[in-house]
Amino acid sequence: MLRVFIDKLEPGMVLARPIPAPNDSRRFLMQRDREVDATLIPRLKQLGILEVWVRHRDLEFLEDVIDEGLGEHQREVYRQVRRNFESVMSGTSPDLEMGRFQASISGLFGFLKESSCGNMMLQKLESFDNYLMSHSTNVCYLALLLGLKLERYLIDERWCKSARDAKDLQQLGLGLLLHDVGKMRIPQEILNKPGKLTPEEFEIMKQHPVYGHEMVKGRVPANVASVVLNHHQRYCGGGYPTRVDSRTGETIPALSGKQIPVFSRIATVVDIYDAATSQRVYSPAKPPIQALYEMRTFCKGFFDPKIEQAFYEIIPPFPVGQMVKLSNGIQAAVVDFNPNFPERPKVQGLRAPNGERFADPSLEEIDLALHTDLHIAYVGDTDVRPFQPSLKSSDAPEPVAV
Repeated sequence: MLRVFIDKLEPGMVLARPIPAPNDSRRFLMQRDREVDATLIPRLKQLGILEVWVRHRDLEFLEDVIDEGLGEHQREVYRQVRRNFESVMSGTSPDLEMGRFQASISGLFGFLKESSCGNMMLQKLESFDNYLMSHSTNVCYLALLLGLKLERYLIDERWCKSARDAKDLQQLGLGLLLHDVGKMRIPQEILNKPGKLTPEEFEIMKQHPVYGHEMVKGRVPANVASVVLNHHQRYCGGGYPTRVDSRTGETIPALSGKQIPVFSRIATVVDIYDAATSQRVYSPAKPPIQALYEMRTFCKGFFDPKIEQAFYEIIPPFPVGQMVKLSNGIQAAVVDFNPNFPERPKVQGLRAPNGERFADPSLEEIDLALHTDLHIAYVGDTDVRPFQPSLKSSDAPEPVAV
C-alpha cells in the first residue's frame, strides 16, 4: 500500500485504509478496498484530508508495518476530545470529563508499548474538521512516543517525588491532550483568522495557556497542569506566558532551561512540529522534511537539546509509504526509517527514470545510507533538496525563501 497526496489521488485507485468521516470518527466516508470515484476527490479536498492509503501491488508488505490498530486508538482519543470540548464550548457541560480522557490515553499508550514498530512515528491522525481537536490528539501521540524514548531522562529531570511519577507517561499524554484547552476561551474570530494576527490579537492569543491552566488546575496532577501553562516556554527563554509578582506588580521573565518542567519541554517540541505539518486556516501543511528543517534552522535554542535530538530520531523526514523521486530520476516508495541517518531511508524503486515500471520492484530496494551518491530530491511536486543540509552544495539548489 502507498500514501497518496489528495492532489495525486486518481479515480480507479483502491483504498487500503478506510477514510473516517470528519465529524464522526466512528463512521467512514469510504471503506477499505473500495474503488475511488471522481466525485469523491473534490469532497476529500473540501474536508481538508491531505492524504490517503491506496493499494499498490508491489507494496502490500507495508500492511504489516502500518498497524491499523494505531488509527483506531487515535480515533478513540479524538472522540473523547471532541465530545468533551464541544460540551464545554456549547455550555451543555461546565467541566471536562478527565476519566474518559485518561481511559482513551491508556488504550493508546498500551498499544504503543506493545507495538512491534518501536519508537517511531508512523502516522498522524487523519485530517478531521476541527484543528484544535485533531492537533490535541496528534501531540498526545507524539509526546507518548517521545516519552517512551526518554524514560531515563524523565527520571533524571523529575520534579516530582518519585521516579515512578516522573515516568508516568499517561500524565504526559493527558497534559498534551489538554494543552490548548484554553483556546476555547479565545474569540473565534481570532482563533480562526485566515491571516496574520495583529499585535493586539496575538496578545489575546497568548493568554490561552493561562486560561487553560485556570480550567484544569486542581482537577489534574500538578505536572499535567504545568504542561497546559508552560507549553510555549522556550529553553533559551523568551516564551510565554510571563508572570507578574503579586507583591510588587513587576513582570517576571518567562521560564528558561531546566526551570521548565520536563513534560513541558516535550510539549514545546511536539506542539511546533504538529502545527507545521497540519493544514490550518492561515497556513498549508508542510512536508515533514521541511518542518524538521525549519525547526532546526529557525527555532534554534527553543528546545531542550536532549529532547530535540530524541525527537529527530523518531520522526521520519520521509514517512514510510511515501512516494519520492531520487536524484537519479528513479521513482520509489519509502519502506523503512533509519534513525541514525533520518534523511537517508530505505526505499523500493518502482519506476525507472523514463517512467517504465521495474519488472520486479522487490529487487530494486535501495538503502540510501549505503548509497551516498543518491538522495531524495522530490516529494510529490516539492523539491526537498533545500531542506537537506547534509547534501553537498553541488547537489542542492539555492535554498528557497520560507
